Amino acid sequence: MNFTYVSLDPVPVTKPGAHSAKELRSHQGIPGIERSASGRLFAVWYAGGITECRENYVMMVVSDDNGATWSDAVAVIDPPHPDVRAFDSTLWVAPDGRFYWFWAQGCGGKDGTWENCDGIAGVWCTVLENPDDDPEQFRFTLPRRISNGIMMNKPTVLSDGTWALPCSVWTGDYLKHESLGVVSGAMMVVSTDNGEHFEVRGRVDMSRVEGGAIFDEHMFVELRAGRIVCYIRVKKGIAESVSSDGGRSWSSPELSKTVRGPNSRLFIRRLRSGRLLMVNNDSTVKREKMTAYLSDDDGATWPHHLLLDAREQVSYPDGTEAPDGTLYLIHDFNRMNGGYILMSRITEADILAGTPVSPDSALCLEVGHSIPVELFLEKCRK
Repeated sequence: MNFTYVSLDPVPVTKPGAHSAKELRSHQGIPGIERSASGRLFAVWYAGGITECRENYVMMVVSDDNGATWSDAVAVIDPPHPDVRAFDSTLWVAPDGRFYWFWAQGCGGKDGTWENCDGIAGVWCTVLENPDDDPEQFRFTLPRRISNGIMMNKPTVLSDGTWALPCSVWTGDYLKHESLGVVSGAMMVVSTDNGEHFEVRGRVDMSRVEGGAIFDEHMFVELRAGRIVCYIRVKKGIAESVSSDGGRSWSSPELSKTVRGPNSRLFIRRLRSGRLLMVNNDSTVKREKMTAYLSDDDGATWPHHLLLDAREQVSYPDGTEAPDGTLYLIHDFNRMNGGYILMSRITEADILAGTPVSPDSALCLEVGHSIPVELFLEKCRK
């Protein structure tokens, strides 16, 4: 298999160009959301091409009215080499206030889409130095490669200040380089010096996971007792693995007894209140019923829930919490037929009530959409 290692070159953040014009977006999804200190909202996702392929790039949009309206793309990461793509991005504000944009790069030859997830191209990041300025004046640092694999979920800050990043080198049929086999799995990549250096601390071995390994897409939660739980996407739902030594070693992953899912990504986070928030599909068979849950007992039970979007083909949630407790949750809908990116603005009170009760709450506000793939292909044929 021939890989083009130009994917190891930094791809600078640029303003949108002809390739990323809105009228050319026919497939998009896997969004992330974050909020700056001033209250500006940011969303990112990948677009380009008609599926997951070498034409993919990642893009950023902003909202200055609490999510009521959104800009078109203000920044893109669009690799110039034809066999390199950027995909699976997320946003995160570090404890020191720095505004991170993470994404994966992939490269491959001529044999098919999934070569573009080679694992060696790796996880990259840049810092937006002035997130509250005019987007025309945004300044991004030179991108850094920080890990093998892919990362699409936010880091978690452990109680000792360690940054824990959920990076993954896929295993089994999805392992594209034998040299990565010894490090494949759901990794914990850490920084103990506020992002100066990153290293692999431990990994969940996914080679014999109950439920069947697939793309991992994991997230970490540190429990009040000090253990860390890793929630992992598997073919039959969500698996769990536990570490009692800060992420250095992990139990054999088993299907979760408290969290279910339809072979898709979830979002989980500890809120300022101390509760755990989870956003996930309320189904084991379909990507449907996007739902927000709260747990009062560190994930042992999830008794409180609010349905955000009842439709099928809703997936890949992300979220962030404002200082006042407002929750901004984002997901995609129908990636191939409209590529909708949708945001819900809710509070814990809404989830506890099972219905929106807060005056500023709103469900499924449109952040962006694309042209249906069939219409795009029809235009191309003319």
